[in-house]
Formats: sequence, C-alpha cells, structure tokens
Amino acid sequence: MEKQKEQDNWEKLTRVERLGEMLVRIHALKLSQLTELMQEQERTGKRLGELAVEKGFITQDELVDYLIAQIRGSQVVDDSLRELGRMTTEEKWERLSQHERLGEILIKRQVIRLSELVEAIEIQKQNPEKHLGEVLKEKGLISESDLDEALRMQFQQTETLRNTIEEIQSAPAKDKEPT
Repeated sequence: MEKQKEQDNWEKLTRVERLGEMLVRIHALKLSQLTELMQEQERTGKRLGELAVEKGFITQDELVDYLIAQIRGSQVVDDSLRELGRMTTEEKWERLSQHERLGEILIKRQVIRLSELVEAIEIQKQNPEKHLGEVLKEKGLISESDLDEALRMQFQQTETLRNTIEEIQSAPAKDKEPT
C-alpha cells in the first residue's frame, strides 16, 4: 500500500502537463472549448493544437510557443529525475528496447576487436548471403562456441524485450488523455 502511494506521488510529481490542460490553465481556452476540441479530435484523429488553430482559438505562432513551453516543462522533469538518480520515461524505454547486435556482443565480451568487426562487415557487404557470424568464423576470429554464446545472449535480450512488451500490453490501461 505504501509503495503504491509513493508510486502515485512520483507520477503526480513527474507528470508533464498536457497541451489542453495548459491552454485552459493559462486561459487561452475555456473548458467548453477544450471539450469541443477533444470531441472533434476523437472524430478526426487530428492533434488538439492543430484543431485549436483551425478553429481560431489560438494562432499558429501561439501553438508553437505553447508546445515549446510544454517541451521545456518535460525537460525540467527529466533533469530533476536525473538529479535524483532516477530514469526518465524516455530513458526507460530506450534502455528497455536496446537490442545488441552480434558484433556489439562479441566486442563487449572481448572476443573480437572493433577493427576486426569492421573488416568482417565489409566482407559481408560483398557477400550479403553470408551472416556476420559465418564471416567471423571463416576468418578464424571466433569459434563456434563464441558464436553460440553470443547468439544465446542476443536471444535472451530479445525474449526479455518480448516478455516485457507483452506484460505492458496486458497491464490494465489507464484512461488515455489527448495530446
């Protein structure tokens, strides 16, 4: 229960204000106008800011200024999270979606050097039917067991990513807010 409360507090503190919320807060839009725009957004799929300009509620220049302010607000949140030693949402997704290539894994494990990888990639470009692992083995740079271990590591990364994405997709969805 305490952990959930802490999580809720973090979400509140690090939440970036939506454009519609900002426009109402600074009195650029009335709540009724925002509601109208959200309904039209639902029908058309257009972005809220684009609709606000089309309807004449704000100018294109004002929209740009508001979007810049929104981005700056997001950057402040990200900077604050970094200062506190926490990852930003963007960094979490970036780290989550990292998928190392075979050559990166072999270099990290110090099985090959970067210059050897570059040379093998050049050979592979001339022989696109060959896999990089084949080229590296033919050149005597890696053994079959080196290749098997690197491919196993790559497969584990892929499985972890797949399982995480499935977990996220099966989690109960929160109410989506328009951007």
